[in-house]
Amino acid sequence: METKTAQELEAFASLLTKATEFNMLKPYRDREDMYTAKLFFSGYNDLNLAVMDIIQVCMTALYSMEESGNDRKLASALTIADVLQIALDLMPMEEFQILDSCYQLHLKLKDLEAENHE
Repeated sequence: METKTAQELEAFASLLTKATEFNMLKPYRDREDMYTAKLFFSGYNDLNLAVMDIIQVCMTALYSMEESGNDRKLASALTIADVLQIALDLMPMEEFQILDSCYQLHLKLKDLEAENHE
């Protein structure tokens, strides 16, 4: 029985070694015990819509928590907090700074145009 189990484990290990199905997680370059998963978006608008969807799902879950029992509220709240952290991680902060600079430039150009028409 032990020999058969060992053979099955060896066959399974061999299968895992040759597996091509484990494509989602990639080793993180700075830590041995960490992995990354890539998300793909067609642009900033697509990314924005994904973040908005995440927030809307969390809001719906929070509203429904009021109707659930107390024993599930803590687990639900922690799960929602984790999902909201993902939404925060997806926010393109540097790009928002560039957008703010573009907006300030837009305001300056608008003022210059108004001065030229006077």
